[in-house]
Amino acid sequence: MYTIGAAFCLGLFWLIRKKVHWVVSAALAVLGGTLLAYSFLGGWITTALTWVLGFALGLLPEPVSVSAVLAAVSLFVVVMVATDAWKDKKLDEHGQWAAICLPILVLAASGSVGATGTAVVDAVAGAGTGVFGPLLGW
Repeated sequence: MYTIGAAFCLGLFWLIRKKVHWVVSAALAVLGGTLLAYSFLGGWITTALTWVLGFALGLLPEPVSVSAVLAAVSLFVVVMVATDAWKDKKLDEHGQWAAICLPILVLAASGSVGATGTAVVDAVAGAGTGVFGPLLGW
């Protein structure tokens, strides 16, 4: 269900991202990203991301938590996207792709950032399936 919704939202995003207002394309990017994060592809991406990052952080002499690094990266992405949207009142292409990738980062993060982010991603994914579910016959 989540995979089909993600494919639908991201495909629609890819087709209309330059033709419509940036708010519409950003909303499709966020919905597609959250549905992708809950699909089996999001699980694979999260596992691969945590494994590669864990391997790279394991080379450091001091132990660093993978989920803490992912929480810091996800907060950095949120701040950068917000300042970009605030500065020129639109979400550029890099911001749209960051909005797609952010739910996967948040689901892999831990601590209060991970808990709050997971609740937000869960709510948006539920809204996405509620909106696009009847269109797709769920």
